[in-house]
Amino acid sequence: MASRLKAWLPWIVAALFLASTVTFAILWTGLRQDAEKEDAVKATASDFVTALTNFSADTIDTDTAEIKSYAVGDFKDEADTFFGPKAVDAIKKAKAVSTGEVESLFIQSLDGEEASVFGVVTQTITNAFSDQPRTDDLKLEVGLIDTSDGWKVNRVDVFQAPGAGLTGTG
Repeated sequence: MASRLKAWLPWIVAALFLASTVTFAILWTGLRQDAEKEDAVKATASDFVTALTNFSADTIDTDTAEIKSYAVGDFKDEADTFFGPKAVDAIKKAKAVSTGEVESLFIQSLDGEEASVFGVVTQTITNAFSDQPRTDDLKLEVGLIDTSDGWKVNRVDVFQAPGAGLTGTG
């Protein structure tokens, strides 16, 4: 019996090694895919928040097109309203400029095809109606969904908005 065990022992060890190698490879591939998905979500959120907080009266038409390119669902309707013709005209008239710098951005949740990202942006706003630029921290949560065109923004919740109005009206 002991000689039979000695004959099978290398095969048992090889089978255990093969099983552990396959298991490791499957887990490693899953982790890499998760990391790639996290990187894509974070990159899209960062690019969107940067576009949302960096615009000027001189380039507002191009800027709003870029912002809207990220939008789907409910946020698409909100972006169409917030950056509609009246708002764009008011920004142009006020010669408003917004400069945002992303201070921090982190993924709160990532579940399948949905993600939530929290961000803090230092935003400086100037306009023709104010003597001094106004700098505030903007805290927001961005909801994203994975679409056939990549990650898109379907929700934006602003928790702390800048105190100065873009158009000088508060």
